[in-house]
Amino acid sequence: MLPPARLPRRLPGGPAGIRACPTPRYKQSPSTQQQLQQNTSHRRAFTQKTRLDLITAPYTRPQLPFLSPLASSRPVPPLSIHLRQHFARLISTESREHYKRRLGRGLRIGLSFYAMLVLFQVIKLGVYQEEIEHRWPTPPEWSWKSRWCLRSAQALQHPEDIGKLMTNWPMVAGYVKELLERLEDVTREEGRGIVKQDDGGFDVSGKSEPWRRGYFQALMGGAKAAENLEGWLTDRKQRISAPAEYVVGPSNPRPKPMPAGQKKVPREEDCEQASPSPEVFYMKILNTRGFDTRQKLDAALAYADWLDYKGLQDNARDMYNRAMDIAASGSLVDAGKVVDVKTGILKNDGKDLPSENILRVSTALAVNHARHGNLPTALSIFTSVLKARRSLPPPPSGMITMPKLPSLHKTNDPFRYIFDSIKIMLVPVEYPAPLPSGNEPPLRTATSACEEAGLMTYIGEIIYASSSKEQGLAWTRDAVDTAEATMLELGESEDHIPRHRCAECLRVGLENWKTMVSRLVTKAKKEEQESIQKSGGSWFGGGQKQIEAKSVERKRWEAENLILDDRIRRLWPKIDGETGLDGIAPNSSLFV
Repeated sequence: MLPPARLPRRLPGGPAGIRACPTPRYKQSPSTQQQLQQNTSHRRAFTQKTRLDLITAPYTRPQLPFLSPLASSRPVPPLSIHLRQHFARLISTESREHYKRRLGRGLRIGLSFYAMLVLFQVIKLGVYQEEIEHRWPTPPEWSWKSRWCLRSAQALQHPEDIGKLMTNWPMVAGYVKELLERLEDVTREEGRGIVKQDDGGFDVSGKSEPWRRGYFQALMGGAKAAENLEGWLTDRKQRISAPAEYVVGPSNPRPKPMPAGQKKVPREEDCEQASPSPEVFYMKILNTRGFDTRQKLDAALAYADWLDYKGLQDNARDMYNRAMDIAASGSLVDAGKVVDVKTGILKNDGKDLPSENILRVSTALAVNHARHGNLPTALSIFTSVLKARRSLPPPPSGMITMPKLPSLHKTNDPFRYIFDSIKIMLVPVEYPAPLPSGNEPPLRTATSACEEAGLMTYIGEIIYASSSKEQGLAWTRDAVDTAEATMLELGESEDHIPRHRCAECLRVGLENWKTMVSRLVTKAKKEEQESIQKSGGSWFGGGQKQIEAKSVERKRWEAENLILDDRIRRLWPKIDGETGLDGIAPNSSLFV
């Protein structure tokens, strides 16, 4: 029988209502009580420990440091050690090896794909360089770097032939600058043998003809780039060129915003002139010994045209006179017998024929006179040049008058493209023969009719503006007929140059014809209205006859205008196919 339960006694000094715990109903031995006290003193919760617990072996259960809060005095381990501890706990040995294998395999695949991509780009670049090398050959004796610069600069100046829309003149200037530094350095193999002269030019007569021709092409390319980059600055740090009004600096506090998509903005403190003045390149050609008459004449006429464009008419006229002196000095006959060197009018005595260079200078002088309103002198020169060209002899049978340059293949067939690319890679490039110096009288070629059509267009325009509109319109019609007949005769010829010239002459002739007829239609309508107003108060029948005459004249010009529209609609696809990009590609801006 259990003893009666005892009431819990109050704790001494405790508040009311708090009772002491009841004593156990069984009696423990002293040894058992001592053991329980020892276990209780050593057993602790595994989430509460001191620093000593981390290095002391546990008595009852393992210690888990990641489940317990760190002591405030314990330093935080570095992030790398912390992550390594966690990943080492989470990733087992088997999964670690698996991830290593997968990572290594992915890395090998990625590197292989990247290597294949780089190799493909290298092959593509090599094929492109071979293509433009066939189109614009470079001197074989030059190093690969110099040839790379020349053909790249040549290709960039003809964007329509390489599938581009605009000419990147800053890149042309960069290629030319690097090339000239290599060619004009006497310590290099390419520049060895040239002599610096006091007038700024060089003596390159000791070099081969391909070397001199490549050097001339580089200088002319630099001059054209300088003309198009006038007023441009180049930021050398950011490698970007832009007109001066876009450059940010003290001299331009309110610059124009850059074009859309261009994130870089040139800074004035990092900028320099994008290219030297065109005068530097033109005068270097004129003062260099070793160039032939045609090359110096090209530079003189281009420089005179540039001076005239800048409004320096006196300097331009002096340069035209210098061009005539260059052409006269190289002529095989006495220049005074075939041309008036002061006016440029050809004499056409039927005995001596002028040289090609004299014909070119006279034509350029006539254009300059017409541009500045000196129409009588321009008309005299044009008619004399036309008469001289019509009297040129034909070439001998089997004679090649102009070397043909291969054109870049353009096809949508991928197999044909691959075949042509392989063919270009395997067939070596043949450097073309030099062009004639222009000191001999020219012969009638496929482009002679186009030259005559261009002269007839000038003559028709001058006559229409100065004396007779009927005669001017007649000359323009004949010019259009001549250019169209020449284009039909050439057909699908592989030689692009004659077709291009004839297409340009035909386009200009059609535009002039359209302008003339439109003005005549407007004039006829105005005169008809005036006749109707004047005949309103007339008592006799003379006014009605005048109205009928003006009406017939108006209908005549309107009918010719309709016929001309049909002709333009029929011929324009051929013209646009030849000169569709001419108005876009040259002199275009591209911030690079």
